[in-house]
Amino acid sequence: MQVLGLAQLWGPEGQGVRLERRAAALLAWLGLQGPSSKYALASLLWPDSPPTTARNNMRQLLRRLRLASGGEALVEGDTERLALVAPSNVDVACLKSTTEARAYAQALESVGAEGGTLLDGFDFDDCPELARWLDGARAGVEGWVREAREARIEHLTSGGDWSAALGLAQAWARQEPESEQAGRHLIRLLYLQGDRGAALAAFEQLRGVLERELGVTPLPETLALVREVEKGMQRPHPTASPRPALPLSVLRPPVLVGREAAWRQLEAGWEAGQMLFISGAPGSGKTRLAEEFANAKGRWGRVEGREGDSDVPFASQARAFRTQLARWPDVKLPDWVRTELSRILPELGETRLLPPLDSETGMLRFYDAGAVALYLLHEHDAICIADDVQYWDAASAKSFFFALPRMFEATSRGAQPLRFIDCYRRGELPAQTRAHVARLLDAGLARVVELEALTGEGVKHMVAAMGLPGAEAHADNLTRYTGGNPLYVVETLKHLLETDSLLRDWPQRLPPPDRVGPLIQLRLERLSALALQCARLAALAGAFFRTSLVPRVLQVTAAAAHEALVELESAQILLGERFSHDLVMEAVRAGMLPGEERALHGRLATALEEDAAPAILLAHHWIEAGRVERGLPHLLASAHSDEQVLPPEQAADHYARAAALMVATGQWEDAVRARAAEARCRLQASAAGPHVQPTWSARAPAGRTR
Repeated sequence: MQVLGLAQLWGPEGQGVRLERRAAALLAWLGLQGPSSKYALASLLWPDSPPTTARNNMRQLLRRLRLASGGEALVEGDTERLALVAPSNVDVACLKSTTEARAYAQALESVGAEGGTLLDGFDFDDCPELARWLDGARAGVEGWVREAREARIEHLTSGGDWSAALGLAQAWARQEPESEQAGRHLIRLLYLQGDRGAALAAFEQLRGVLERELGVTPLPETLALVREVEKGMQRPHPTASPRPALPLSVLRPPVLVGREAAWRQLEAGWEAGQMLFISGAPGSGKTRLAEEFANAKGRWGRVEGREGDSDVPFASQARAFRTQLARWPDVKLPDWVRTELSRILPELGETRLLPPLDSETGMLRFYDAGAVALYLLHEHDAICIADDVQYWDAASAKSFFFALPRMFEATSRGAQPLRFIDCYRRGELPAQTRAHVARLLDAGLARVVELEALTGEGVKHMVAAMGLPGAEAHADNLTRYTGGNPLYVVETLKHLLETDSLLRDWPQRLPPPDRVGPLIQLRLERLSALALQCARLAALAGAFFRTSLVPRVLQVTAAAAHEALVELESAQILLGERFSHDLVMEAVRAGMLPGEERALHGRLATALEEDAAPAILLAHHWIEAGRVERGLPHLLASAHSDEQVLPPEQAADHYARAAALMVATGQWEDAVRARAAEARCRLQASAAGPHVQPTWSARAPAGRTR
């Protein structure tokens, strides 16, 4: 029973029935007030009717309510009182009870992301007492929603899940644009995610609303927060939230240092209208430099590759599209684009209705849909940062590089330019992606900026900006120990903080200076056994890790799983559902014994089977668990499915892998059939493939600078 927003009844199959005004008011009253006098309710709903008429109207209303619910009784009672049969089935009652119990996540689920006005669209001017009650009840609902949002945002922020917190803050600010409370959260979270320009823009919008609608100026608390953002010298922290075990300035040092030469190269590439690549060793600060540069140029968005993407065709592109669809939900993709993209985003359409991609025309249509979606989903951005490109799967990379020349051509014709900054680890690009980048460089369309280690002065500046008592005295030793790698500096400082060594002499012994892994291992050794198991599960699940997997895979209670995940966030091992850095994930995996990995892969495969996860993912985990016989059917199912909806080379690769496993296990006849299927798919790919390769012009298009 929904009385927040549009009043409706929802059936078991998802069918909705609109509620009439008085029926909705009755359910709202009983949901908030509990069992009540039938006569008093009748008088509220029909104040101008004689008592006998009001009682008769109430009987008719209850009868219509039962008919609307398909014969199910929603309200029960006797001659004196009425009550809800199931109060927990009324959204406003759920909101009230969960807020009182401080179960704020459940409270927000009961009202939806955007909240909802009680009995929205209804007025009761003909029922004065009911109208007065409704005014107070609406104010109460708004207060509960505000309390739940505030608490939930602070919890997510203190735990490092800034993306989820930002989504709540954005919804709150949309619904209450004049709320400084919502505005401060929005400004703070945009800055925490590295988008200083968007944070300042959010403040300007808030200031304009306050002046225009209320005739007031922002509160001193809001102005103080904005001054912090403008300076960029100290990361703002959530008010009244628990202080994490490690300072946030260690997670993201507040200033960018030692990158003046790299910045000049980026500026030169920007002015030349080139695509920008930032390459460097792990931990050299590629993402941070890209974010700071993008901040200086305009509105930007970020997509990312994750380890494990290479096992699932189009995993990186699908994540990128979902990220942008969540950022810009009002963007309308053409129907034909949605239909084609449903091959990799099933939520956009019905893949069973799609023809196989076994023709040149079909292949071009699919890749063109990706190009159109790329442009439309980024049309509000000036820059797109693609992080960890070395992890992008080959199918996603091919689709992106197919779309890129079309975007260059559109820009040269006067379309809104979209600039790209791609970050990757030096020496780790897959061969196919490396070849695409080389062609861009040869055509003068791209520039690679290589990041080197920080100098001694750069390390001193970085440490000083963190504001950690005693840290500056160790700057020279930090430079020698870490070789000037920014991440190594941060991890070493974390170790010194956790061992209470910052105010002492430099330690006599530390792990080898050229690798950050041993330092991270020391942090992992301080974790509880369950937290360490959670980290290992996250490392093996990779891009497909979800916190909901923890209780089932590790066979613990939800409360124990939550406590372990909070411990990982406090130790800055995990941020939400991903690792704080890829090197942390690598250190976690390096500390696992082969037997532990196989057992955990098997448990993960079992849980993912219950979730009907993609077949290729199930195949991967069963095979890694040493259960080839369990993984092969999923691998073949994935190949068959890909053959129906994806470019044929994806299915060919899976058939080839299945054939190799069949040969290794003595399944000769099955291997022959798999090889035949592989050959069929490769023949189809060779017929269509040459026509969907990217082609580059000899020079960068004019007019691409901003």
